[in-house]
Amino acid sequence: MTDQPPAATGQERFCHNCGAPNPDEYNFCFRCGTRVNFLRPIPVPDTFLTGPYPVRYNVQYPEKLSRLLIFVKWLFVIPHFLIVNALSTVSGVVGFIAWFAILFTRRYPKGLFELVVGFNRWGANVAAYAGLLRDEYPPFSTDPGRYPVGYEVEYPEGLSRWLIFVKLLLVIPHYIVLYTLAVIAVFIWIIGWFAILFTGRFPRGLFNFIVGLIRWNYRVSAYASLMRDEFPPYSFSAEAKPGSGRTIALSAVGGLIIVPVVIGSIVAVSTIEPETREVAVRYADARAGYQTIPVEVDGNYVTLLSVEDPADVRRPVQPRAGHRFVRFEIEVWNYNSLFTSVSRENLELKDTQGRHSTPETVGDFSPTGGIVVSGDTVVVQVVFEVRDSADPATLTYAPGFAAYFPIGERVRFEFR
Repeated sequence: MTDQPPAATGQERFCHNCGAPNPDEYNFCFRCGTRVNFLRPIPVPDTFLTGPYPVRYNVQYPEKLSRLLIFVKWLFVIPHFLIVNALSTVSGVVGFIAWFAILFTRRYPKGLFELVVGFNRWGANVAAYAGLLRDEYPPFSTDPGRYPVGYEVEYPEGLSRWLIFVKLLLVIPHYIVLYTLAVIAVFIWIIGWFAILFTGRFPRGLFNFIVGLIRWNYRVSAYASLMRDEFPPYSFSAEAKPGSGRTIALSAVGGLIIVPVVIGSIVAVSTIEPETREVAVRYADARAGYQTIPVEVDGNYVTLLSVEDPADVRRPVQPRAGHRFVRFEIEVWNYNSLFTSVSRENLELKDTQGRHSTPETVGDFSPTGGIVVSGDTVVVQVVFEVRDSADPATLTYAPGFAAYFPIGERVRFEFR
């Protein structure tokens, strides 16, 4: 930066930040670096995108960022997010078509390829703006060179038929590493937010970390979406070369190990159920107002007080045709539990036809919004919608973490 104004070649623009006069052709203030020309596209240097890997991504480092925009960028970018989300759906359809095209012709149709590259470029521009990497509002365009963010993928003349069957397996280790680094990136981004707020700059080292992580992700995405056959490197660097044969072999072994472990874990977790305390209840007695004995569940005593079937529920919405409301009254005493709640997520009804349902309403019993603090006793009315041709078979209540995870305890009232 220089303190001397450059020689004017035409109309001058005065910087709204420091007041310095700038020639009309300047995009940024010569003195403070603030954007002064928002209409002219920022030229991207020919040498901006470099590197041997055929997927290239870069963001020009901004010398100055707005302290105010960091509060409202998320609002300004909403129209872009809606468009990018729609374009991603189209990209998925294009990828499906490309899979068969590669299988039969070994080529990704060039028109479709360029379409996806353009969609990704639009998303890259929006992500840079929303991610505080640039202040210029992104264009509603897929054209290159209109924004200080570069994204390019070289078109492949030929692609492997057999790789389309295993690419997703090979990139599993990549995604595990990327997700781990993404957690770190969240904290780095938060630090960057405060740095911009107090200094007007995104620290260059943190900026480079985020850009490198996005670059890595774009390479993996291009490989997984069949746009390139070169295996992506485990690297942030813009100059990184494609992964070697050894890297591919290690990734394949990692994928073959990880997939069975993940599938096995999912199956194991899905078969685990919280400990359930079953209580037999005569339905006629419950409708007559006879309450059950208190059941101890996860530091709580739970009592079914009564059942009203059909229930006269005064609410704007009436039961659907062929259905009726059934109301259960439950008492919950939290005598020694760290976390107890009574909400729609905690309760489930099963009818005699095997249908499961969650409550239509849970009575407003607590100012804490469904949390029962230790030492408190609450009585709550829970309303379900049941078919006229069926009766309640079981009512399950999980007062604590068992409502969300396969741990803890729950009570199940079985009607007969």
